[in-house]
Amino acid sequence: MNTQKNIFRKIITCIAVIGFAFNLSQAQMLKLENENSFLTVFGSSNLHGWKVDAEKQNGLIKFNNLETCQIESLSLAVLTESLKGVKPGMTKIASKTLKSNEFKSILFTLVEVESIVDKGNGNFELQTIGDLVIAGTKKAVPLRFNVLIVGKKVKLEGRVKLKMTEFNITPPIGMLGALKAKDDIFLKFESNFI
Repeated sequence: MNTQKNIFRKIITCIAVIGFAFNLSQAQMLKLENENSFLTVFGSSNLHGWKVDAEKQNGLIKFNNLETCQIESLSLAVLTESLKGVKPGMTKIASKTLKSNEFKSILFTLVEVESIVDKGNGNFELQTIGDLVIAGTKKAVPLRFNVLIVGKKVKLEGRVKLKMTEFNITPPIGMLGALKAKDDIFLKFESNFI
């Protein structure tokens, strides 16, 4: 009788271990490759357009199921001081406007995946809601992006239009008041994970 109980316990233990290992294989965490990713902020002013590029960012994405693009969590962070303009003056204005001495990062955290459209061959289109924190102000934003899954590599690509004032940011003024930035900006990104 004891022998049967021991065998039964071993079988249950094996099933539990296999189930746990299966769950671990399904939930996959990938890390952002900074050198192969980009994020650019575009804006305009009364004189000309402008842009700043992020040089340092990091992030993690976790899938419940990689093959079907079932994202469990996604977080991205851009180092505020790494936003660089073509000219040093633009970099300085961006740093001051975003209060980079006080708020070190721009953060995005996925809150909800509203829809996933499978376009075939590892291509998906997602409609999501996420919390975006800029200069200390958090706002829920809708974000649509495309996902390409090739083996164990994942690429996210998208763009989002925002207003600086939604994040309590005053559009900057430069050149002794001659240059006035407009409120509308848009972010374009490509995030590669491995």
